[in-house]
Amino acid sequence: MSAPVVAAPAQRAGFVSRLAAFLVDAVLVTAALRGATWILSTSQHALRAFWRPVVNVPAIVLASVPFVSAAFHVTFWRLYGQTPGKWLMGIKVVSLGGGPITVARALVRFVGYLVSALPFYAGFLWMLGPSRRGWHDRLARTEVVYAPRRRQIGEELRVISAPARA
Repeated sequence: MSAPVVAAPAQRAGFVSRLAAFLVDAVLVTAALRGATWILSTSQHALRAFWRPVVNVPAIVLASVPFVSAAFHVTFWRLYGQTPGKWLMGIKVVSLGGGPITVARALVRFVGYLVSALPFYAGFLWMLGPSRRGWHDRLARTEVVYAPRRRQIGEELRVISAPARA
């Protein structure tokens, strides 16, 4: 009889990995909003002869930043456990027990992001502690861990097609 196999807990991601992932995500959201502003402003300018809009397109896009950012983060955390920045850095958001997070937990985590940023980003400095969990992680009962890398398809094919040696 063999003992049951228990998976070792994943190592929590450090401050630098998480900061790099955050910056990548911020660049992606900013680029998407800048692109939307450019497209809408150009369209508004081109249609000016036919339509006199009363709205200020850049102001509307600026007002939508918190909602777009929330939708971006909550959607990626819930569906994949990681945003594109976290994927690039090889880290993942999980529940404190290790499973995927719910929509409610992702929303609480995003609100925790905003609250962590209010006092000069001091809530993020908690990640420098031994538990490597920011204030938003504690609030939402989540942790960010290093995600196991998947093997490349070609690497798997080499293993399968390799001749057996006896």
